Amino acid sequence: PHRWRGSTPMVRCPYPIFCLLKPTHRIQSLRKPRDGRGRNDIWEIPAYVLTVDYPEDAPRTIIVSNTGNETIRGFHTGRTVGDAFHPKYVNNLNESLDIPLSKKWETWTQLFCLHDRFTEHNQLPRGAKPRTLTPEDGFNVTIAQFSARNIPMSKGAAVGRIRLFAVVEPDRLVRKLRLPPKGLPPRRLFWREEMADGVIAGKTPETRGVKNYLDWYRFKARRMRFLGMNTFSKDLLEFGANQGWDPTPHGGNNWVHFNSAMKDYWGEIVALMGNYGFDIMPYYEYSGSKGYKGLGYQRRCKPLARSDGHYTHIKWIESANADITDPDTYEDFKKMLDLTVVRMRNKARFAGVWMRPRSQLPVSFADATLKRFSTEANGGRSVTRDQIAKDKVLYGRYIDWWGLKRRSFLTAMRDYLRNNGVDDAVVLFTGCPAEPGVSFASWDPVMVTDNPELWADLLKLKRNQTGKNQTIKPITVTTVVREDRYLKGLLATGKDWGGYEVRHARPADDPEHYRKTEGVMLTHAFNRSYTVASPRTFDAYRTPSGLAAVRHYALNESMMFDAGDKPKLGYFIADMERTGPYCMMAESMAVANGDPTMIGYLSGGNFARGFPRYVRDFNAAYLALPALPSKVAKNASSDKNVIVRVIRTPSHGTYIAIVNTALTGNKNVTITLPASGHVTDATTGKPLPASNGRMKLSFYPFQLRAVHVK
Repeated sequence: PHRWRGSTPMVRCPYPIFCLLKPTHRIQSLRKPRDGRGRNDIWEIPAYVLTVDYPEDAPRTIIVSNTGNETIRGFHTGRTVGDAFHPKYVNNLNESLDIPLSKKWETWTQLFCLHDRFTEHNQLPRGAKPRTLTPEDGFNVTIAQFSARNIPMSKGAAVGRIRLFAVVEPDRLVRKLRLPPKGLPPRRLFWREEMADGVIAGKTPETRGVKNYLDWYRFKARRMRFLGMNTFSKDLLEFGANQGWDPTPHGGNNWVHFNSAMKDYWGEIVALMGNYGFDIMPYYEYSGSKGYKGLGYQRRCKPLARSDGHYTHIKWIESANADITDPDTYEDFKKMLDLTVVRMRNKARFAGVWMRPRSQLPVSFADATLKRFSTEANGGRSVTRDQIAKDKVLYGRYIDWWGLKRRSFLTAMRDYLRNNGVDDAVVLFTGCPAEPGVSFASWDPVMVTDNPELWADLLKLKRNQTGKNQTIKPITVTTVVREDRYLKGLLATGKDWGGYEVRHARPADDPEHYRKTEGVMLTHAFNRSYTVASPRTFDAYRTPSGLAAVRHYALNESMMFDAGDKPKLGYFIADMERTGPYCMMAESMAVANGDPTMIGYLSGGNFARGFPRYVRDFNAAYLALPALPSKVAKNASSDKNVIVRVIRTPSHGTYIAIVNTALTGNKNVTITLPASGHVTDATTGKPLPASNGRMKLSFYPFQLRAVHVK
């Protein structure tokens, strides 16, 4: 270990602390790369572990910036809200829970691969400036926190020791997975990063963080193996813009603008991930093709009432859109699937595709769209925008028709993939365009807490959302569940303001249209505990193919600034998580209350987890279970906080998912088995002691355990 020598046992942090770490030796590969373009195996890449010791003695919010691999990640303890309380651009959907404090020194941990070049203190967007440091110079670790106004309840960032370890046996870092046998559908874990690719986006070597861009994805593969994840996802369209694939066969720049230097990236990434045994789930922020003659720039969608053609005030996303009722849109996106999936299917196994329009597949009221509605759903009678705007019944019928047309589009993409060799392909659709996730269906500012009285005075802070100053109201998780507030938010449209048609730019989710639709899933957004607290929200999104849940991180963009609004750490984004076992609270509660068969992550930056032990344990147990329907077994546990879900298979016995939903650990919990036979730990295959149809298990907070009986 390389130790940081602080002058005191604990350093409090009124402003960022900078710590220079120098890796005095880099682990060299014993084998030379065969192709000269990078390492043959991800375990040939030198790996390091960064650790930060912190006191869990009080509520604290702590952010760690590691320029050695350009990752910013934060964590928070106790009653703190974690994400910035007053973010610049969005509503961070604040929640405060009284999470127990260990009253001990704890350790935050990050596995990473050191980049070839990196910045000093500041993070850089899109490789805009030279990265001046190399491993011989050392790299900076910065401990920071948001401004006082943005960290209510926090007693301030504090650390006691920062250490850097070199990993000498990297193959031992693999989290071994024991997946269901062939014949049972697998579950999936995957992530997408929004603002991390600046590392490889530079046009010159000095502006890139890694010499060979494929190493960047080897780093991803290593992290997937380490955390125990089985499906790779990458954005191929970001707000409609090409992210490293070749559109030449269907028109090149006339169809989709592209960087010729990056045109082979996607094909080589697919081959790389396929070689490592990962399935692929590419991600598309589709807005119609964006080329000189692209469909998206034609902006065929038109608002209901605005004459300027804009749905929202965000002009840069209004440059392109696509009408999903238009046959040309079908052909446009199929061409993208042809180049990025169908022609790549021999390089890796594709699980399907993931779509997330960022308000660029709006409800259209263009003349051509109105004509389609008249022909298909209005008995041939023509309608006008003015009639639709004034007639609520007609408007409702139009919106319902549009929703069914969206389903038709998504099922057509599913069928296109399956008919072209991508067996069992699924289509995921994330309707929420916002980083923090889905808000409540009201402008009234609220936050969720288990102690409203404690927060009452503090929440008299004012926030301006609609031109009026309002006091933030504290509500409890129980209230959210009892009143179905989050379910109503999930099923709501975007909220109009300022004369814009946000409700049409962000149409409502309509999961009722997919309850009998196989192979297409609208994704259930989650992050805070209240988003996973009600079985009703999950049941609404369940389909014959299962249930997909996606965790939306808040990004916290540009929230590290001084009194003059100047950035302290350059371009800043940070995903936040709870500490220790509580970092998996949301995922475990999702399994307990809804049991999604796919879990994805929308990460703001380079995806990392600071408490990997608990992540790895959850992932291994989750992926050991088949992606089949489960039911809660009532009275199967001696502890009401331990939820038992049963998955019965035709010929492979019975699987059991057991979740501790308590804030504390539970020892010697008696589980009544729902089936008889040989009992094993599904993650390891090792026998578990059972007698008279019962067994005893112990749990740490929010632990998921998987059991197999056959």
